[in-house]
Amino acid sequence: MTKSLRIANVIEEGKLGGPQVRICSVAAALKGQVETTVIMPAENSQAFCERCDALGVTYKTIPLTRITKEWNVAIRYVLFSIFEVLWLAWILRRAKFDVVHVSGGAWQYKGVLAAKLAGIKVLWHLNDSSLPWLFRTFFAVMTPLSNGYIYSAKRAETYYKNYLFAHRLSCIIPPPVDTAYYSPYRNYSGCDELTRKCAGKLVVGTIANVNPIKGLDVFIKAAKILNDKFDNLLFLVVGQISGRQSGYYIKLQELASNLNVRNLIFLGARSDVRNLLNQFDYYVCSSYSETGPMTLWEAMAMEKVVVSTDVGDVTQYIQNGYNGFVVPVGDAQAMADAIVNLVNTPELRGLFGKRAREVACRELDIDIIAAKTAEAYRSVLEKVRIK
Repeated sequence: MTKSLRIANVIEEGKLGGPQVRICSVAAALKGQVETTVIMPAENSQAFCERCDALGVTYKTIPLTRITKEWNVAIRYVLFSIFEVLWLAWILRRAKFDVVHVSGGAWQYKGVLAAKLAGIKVLWHLNDSSLPWLFRTFFAVMTPLSNGYIYSAKRAETYYKNYLFAHRLSCIIPPPVDTAYYSPYRNYSGCDELTRKCAGKLVVGTIANVNPIKGLDVFIKAAKILNDKFDNLLFLVVGQISGRQSGYYIKLQELASNLNVRNLIFLGARSDVRNLLNQFDYYVCSSYSETGPMTLWEAMAMEKVVVSTDVGDVTQYIQNGYNGFVVPVGDAQAMADAIVNLVNTPELRGLFGKRAREVACRELDIDIIAAKTAEAYRSVLEKVRIK
């Protein structure tokens, strides 16, 4: 019997988002062949811990301070980072992990340093395509310490390849979606009040934490254009509104008020979004920057017709006029035009949705992504090129 690999997946951000969901999903799918322990910050990680508990994923919380503009946290980051790295190295060495998988992006370097101090192989997961110059410079200095790289999209690979050593192992592994869990063929119970509000409406929805990078201002501007053409629309935003983003949330509300977009509802975070997706007629990704928007994959798996900005590798999976529409980043008019096309051609909704799910099942399903991740772990240990 092949010995199970022992993996430490380290991330410095505790708030539940795309990378955290991917970590839990892949770890759960690899049970039996890979023993994963997620190491995360103790702060701001309750939802992350709950998701690990729900999936039976082993985890450990420790003091890991994140990079932030909040001055009190930033001071702690400067003062305590070296001690956090040393403590993390002790934990990794004591547990005798085979590989340390550093998640969260190029700015999360503590796991890399700790793994090298512990004498353990490192895979660095890069899931963005934009980084401030200071972090780019530091990343370039750090790259020799990693034994390999996982890119969440081709665009991430293109962005970072100039900073890497050519001989380092690397592969592209997009974020996964559980197409059995996110399935239009299951029964979902919804909120009666929301169901009443959606009745007789065409629902245009997005799932995104309230954050400037998610382009919710573009979503609202597109809503204004659409309201000028139709009188039966409802716009829903599902996602966490954290204290750090309260100012941005207020600006979004002011924008909606100034544009007279009264049919917009911010629903806040939801632990299970399937019943909401089930009520969407059109799913929108309005982001300014992403590599692999997992919520878009989830909408595809639920057979939703999608309109997305051209971020990450979206065009690898969404073809204009075949299974959805891709529009320029920041272009509210193009976004609205695509939705107008769909409203005026209702037969496309079901056709595009079925085609979108076919792509999700064929290329993005959790079992496929988990197998690729396990191959990456083995490749780093065996010092062979990742396919």
